[in-house]
Amino acid sequence: MVIPFSKHQPSRPRRERALLLFTFSQRANKKLTSALAYAALVLLAFSSCSCSLLGPLLAVALPLASAKVYFACIPQHTLVDTPAGPQAIEKLEAGGLVIGFSGKPVRILQKHSYMENRRTVFLHITFDDGAIVDLCGMHRIAGVRARELQIGQKIAGRKIISVKTRRGVTHSYDLLTEDAGYQIHGVPVNSMIEEMNAAARSGARPARR
Repeated sequence: MVIPFSKHQPSRPRRERALLLFTFSQRANKKLTSALAYAALVLLAFSSCSCSLLGPLLAVALPLASAKVYFACIPQHTLVDTPAGPQAIEKLEAGGLVIGFSGKPVRILQKHSYMENRRTVFLHITFDDGAIVDLCGMHRIAGVRARELQIGQKIAGRKIISVKTRRGVTHSYDLLTEDAGYQIHGVPVNSMIEEMNAAARSGARPARR
């Protein structure tokens, strides 16, 4: 008996293509689900609160991102004083020890890292004892913004002999410690994390120059 061929019955190649398309669709859905889940985890990690609602997370994340535009922090490869000797700031981690703002060993509570625009201007400040500190103009040295420091000025018992600018930084960092900050070549440098958070909460936008 010959069974008549129906034009509505898909040929085997078409069935195979349909199966492949279905399989691809399933994989794509899994990837999309993973991407969404990853995005949610990033938001949760970035948030400083335990709320799992997307709205509050964005309310925290967006102002912080805006505030970061005005604070560029400490460039990569900067050596921070630690009880074990100077270490690159990018290699330090929360829980480790550094020489604190007051000159005593303190623990790192948080480490923040940022990707920078290569055109962002950083300052290269040299003191009369040979100490060098690289940081953005908004960052504070012994409570004074770096952009306000001038050649000949004394700060933290040292005299500034040179202030230069540099660009090309791709990453910057900051540390929140048990006291007001940390030291770079013996120079007390403030942590700017709490100030940046306060600026984000208030919506203040200090002029960056």
